Amino acid sequence: MPNGLDETSKRCIFVQYFNVLDMIELDSFELERFLRAQEYEHEGYADALHEIEEGQKRSHWMWYVFPQIKGLGHSYFSEYYGIGGLDEARAYLAHPVLGERLRKITEALLRVEGKSAVAILGGIDAMKVKSSMTLFDMVAPHDVYEHVLEKFYGGERCSFTMKKCGKVKKVGMLGALVGDIVGSAYEFQNMKNMDFEMFCGASHFTDDSVMTLAVAKWLMEDESHSLRGLIYYMQDLGQKYPYAGYGPHFSEWLEKQNPQPYNSWGNGAGMRVSPVGMYAKTLDETLALAAVSASVTHNHPEGVKDAQAIATSVFLCREGMSKEAIRDYVERVFDYDLHRKIEDIRPSYSFDVSCQGSVPEAIIAFLEGNDFEEVIRLAVSMGGDSDTIACMAGAIAACCYPIPDWMATNCDAILTDELRGIKDDFLIFIDNR
Repeated sequence: MPNGLDETSKRCIFVQYFNVLDMIELDSFELERFLRAQEYEHEGYADALHEIEEGQKRSHWMWYVFPQIKGLGHSYFSEYYGIGGLDEARAYLAHPVLGERLRKITEALLRVEGKSAVAILGGIDAMKVKSSMTLFDMVAPHDVYEHVLEKFYGGERCSFTMKKCGKVKKVGMLGALVGDIVGSAYEFQNMKNMDFEMFCGASHFTDDSVMTLAVAKWLMEDESHSLRGLIYYMQDLGQKYPYAGYGPHFSEWLEKQNPQPYNSWGNGAGMRVSPVGMYAKTLDETLALAAVSASVTHNHPEGVKDAQAIATSVFLCREGMSKEAIRDYVERVFDYDLHRKIEDIRPSYSFDVSCQGSVPEAIIAFLEGNDFEEVIRLAVSMGGDSDTIACMAGAIAACCYPIPDWMATNCDAILTDELRGIKDDFLIFIDNR
């Protein structure tokens, strides 16, 4: 939006640019529902603006003051006040009252200094504002909505909102597979810096990729998501790739007629669980399926917790929750310390296959990285069980950042036709779910 114009001129330019008044009847979207709600004596627009100006949301008005894409939530209010698509978002901004009010309260939010979005709004409402700003940035780019995303969310957009609006490029790779393959060359020759070759002659897929794809196949083909079904898919795929680098207990488990869990607290449950976070429709479903995915081998409480923490991180990231909100939620629920820095972890970190000694580190790599490649480099640079740490970090990061085409192409070249086919089928399956 050009600088130096008064607000009326800006609105006129916006309307003219999209030709909204010629294409859309504003009343066809029933925008009056927002006006009625904003005029409430309590928890109306006036209260909302006052709270934002003070830098602290206290009452309940989010749905009709910062509208979000329909489908982000499942409550009556989120459905009733949900924006149906880009045309309705354009109409909202073109409305002489609603558009002006949204701009005013967005500018008020931008003026708040020294506080994060979560501190101002709370975790869930910070996610809703991220969705709202993503939505309106798509129809009015390079305006105040983008500025909010830059200031409070590090430029991240709400992936759920972008997908609902058809603005997300089809994903061609699973982040877990990229992390595994990149990290494979350094698992026993650790790096302690970020300056390393991402793909080299030693790069290969490991048990992390094979079991990730076994879980993906289970989710696609076993509608009941049974323990028996999961065991079948893990054994079937695992036996086809006997030299993928399984641990001794798991190797025995793969060959048994009636395999039983062996109380493992290792990170094997976390490295394979990411398809669950991509598949599940709710957090409760995520936690339940993650527990099942772990329990066939890693039935130790820490093993189950490990899987649930990674799956939860993937799910929350996929739903558009901010990094700060993900960190706070995972710390609270799973009792991890995610406020550490990799530069402090790296010097003394050594090979550790335990849940407690690798899952938090993988999540921290995601939290610190500013794009997909940086997340992978951070994960590998710690040393230790580098393929598994990068596998878990990459799984989360792929729900936040696009995977560069060159990285996906290199990984596809390393996977077998069968594994690549399972990966492609799962991505199509998730996209159509």
